[in-house]
Amino acid sequence: MDTGKKISFYNFYYDDGVDLNVRLLRLVGFYSMVAVALSVPCFFVAQYDKTAYIASLISIILLTGNFGVFYYSKDVVVSSVLFCYLMNIVIMPMYFLFAGGIYGGFVLVFVCGIVDALILLKDTTRTVSIIVFTAWYLLIVIYSLYHGQIVHNIPEGSMVILSMGVCVVFSSVVFLIVTDYDGYLLKAKKKNVGEAVKESILSAETKSRFLSNVSHELRTPMNAIIGMSGIIQNSDTDGQLTEEISIITHNARDLLSTINSILDYSRLESGKLALSFDQFELDMMLKELLGEASIRAEEKGIDIFVDIAPDSPNVLYGDHIQLEMILQDLLSDAIDSVTDGRVHFRMSGRYSKDRSRARFVVEISDTGSGISEEDLKTIYSSFETYDSRQDSRIKRLGLKYSVFKGILELMNGDFEIRSLRDVGTTVIVTFEVFTVERIVLADKTFTAGRRVFLYAYGEKGFSYIEEAFKLFGVILDIAFTPDVFAKMYKSTVYDYIFISEDGYPDVGDIIEESDREKVFVITDRMGTPADFDNLRIVRRPVTTLNLSDIFFERWDDMDYSGVISPEGFLAPDARILVVDDNMVNLKVAESLLDRFMVSTRICDSGFKAMEFLKTESFDLVLMDQVMPGMDGFETMKLIRSSLVIRGARRIPIVCMTADSGSEIREKVMHSGFNDYLQKPVKESELERILTSFLPEDKIRVNKEDLG
Repeated sequence: MDTGKKISFYNFYYDDGVDLNVRLLRLVGFYSMVAVALSVPCFFVAQYDKTAYIASLISIILLTGNFGVFYYSKDVVVSSVLFCYLMNIVIMPMYFLFAGGIYGGFVLVFVCGIVDALILLKDTTRTVSIIVFTAWYLLIVIYSLYHGQIVHNIPEGSMVILSMGVCVVFSSVVFLIVTDYDGYLLKAKKKNVGEAVKESILSAETKSRFLSNVSHELRTPMNAIIGMSGIIQNSDTDGQLTEEISIITHNARDLLSTINSILDYSRLESGKLALSFDQFELDMMLKELLGEASIRAEEKGIDIFVDIAPDSPNVLYGDHIQLEMILQDLLSDAIDSVTDGRVHFRMSGRYSKDRSRARFVVEISDTGSGISEEDLKTIYSSFETYDSRQDSRIKRLGLKYSVFKGILELMNGDFEIRSLRDVGTTVIVTFEVFTVERIVLADKTFTAGRRVFLYAYGEKGFSYIEEAFKLFGVILDIAFTPDVFAKMYKSTVYDYIFISEDGYPDVGDIIEESDREKVFVITDRMGTPADFDNLRIVRRPVTTLNLSDIFFERWDDMDYSGVISPEGFLAPDARILVVDDNMVNLKVAESLLDRFMVSTRICDSGFKAMEFLKTESFDLVLMDQVMPGMDGFETMKLIRSSLVIRGARRIPIVCMTADSGSEIREKVMHSGFNDYLQKPVKESELERILTSFLPEDKIRVNKEDLG
């Protein structure tokens, strides 16, 4: 029984299942009632008159009434306020007046009344009440000093010491009780916070795993949808299904982008989105990025102009995959938003003072539909609250831009968007990366003063081309008519001559044989040297990148003398093994490889792949990451350690994965795979893998080489 009572008494104050404010009211009420009860024998010892006992009785009645109000109303706030005012305005002053005043020691007990208010009251009520109580106490004390007759039972001699001692003990006990309970509350709060943190971490990890798994499961059918759409589009020779397939592909890529954004946002929230650092060259990244963008812009019939500062650092160390993803996505958005206009890409970079880092600023502007001021204000949070009236494009952009902003902040950068409805949009991206070598895109000290002639007849945006030339410090002359071209060509010696393809028919005959090496025709991606009497060509958009290749004669990096056939390179003698448990993905991979005339073998498990490799020779293995029975990692390790498979340690094995994120890249690259392909597989990425790992003697640039 005693144990049960002890537990009940303990739970009365320490039960976390009871509201904290209720427990505090119980605690303060408990020691107040005990103090009133213990005051009665103290008054008897001190031989106080009946007024002291009457004060005790009134106090008990008032406190009991207060807790009766709380019992029936359950309103802890009102009960706490009522309790504090009864104690400080009525009960304690009454004890002061009928139990000895200052000499009775009750001034010390006034402090306990202030402590009660601090514990029970909140915010403005607490502040105002403490001021009122303190003023009331001072008024009573001062008044009693000048009107001693209102104070009863003033002790004398040893009773003064006894009364003071009792008040000191009571005040100390109250202080210790409050301090102990405050310590308990602090420990309980730390415990609750710790448990909340653990639950939050567990919840975040569970959510991250769930989203990662869902992302993988969604990417697999998305690979099939996008891949099969491409196959149907390529086989649609009469063009009857072009529009329908384009709609499917466009929306599938939108859905894939949303899937990626959801997963990345979850990683950002949980702090698990980490950067993957690697050395890269800025010009190579931009060439691929802008090459794809210019193709899309040309297909859509819009102009794209590029302005890249030639003194930008070039050899860098950072997460170029994330950077390329962000810039590629923003360029795609800009191109998609324009129906009849242009897109402008600007980029500049500067070394830090110690030249160990480089800070870049990128601006991507378009003359598209733009975003309204109202949507722009809420774009970063538009995905958090569903509004059926809001443009679905804005909700998608809000999610994606929030992810971009988070990634760029990891790079000490930022993301900003400016837009006007029906005018256009400008996105500003800033980021920092480490520098490896102090090499810039193009050192204009080698080009300053060289003479360049531009025949801009019919060339759109020639002002952007003019600006690109001036960045190199060259002396630029421009002609717009054949007569002016002929006159200037014959009167001045130029280091380089650039001719717009629209103007070439009028001036092609003027070019002398001796000058052919320094003449370049500005053309689109379909133009070939054969169209311009085998002169060298420079493809639009004319930028710092292709101009620096020309000025510094990097012909090995950029081939201006020829052009790859529309079918791409061919590798009819190459043999590739594709391993994937999904038959649709196998069909997609087989169809993609058919474009390169590659001899392809397919199988649906790691076990079958092992059997194929034991009996046949392959130049490359493309292997799915997630497969039942034996996944891609286990299969790759078995292949590498096999004594039966010929060239097991040397054969290139590329992981095909539907997962994304830097941690997946790290895991794949460090586990023994030679490289990886992310699903849905992009043809440009597949082409990169093939050119990187297939033997050089098995790659043919065009069909003429097959003979």
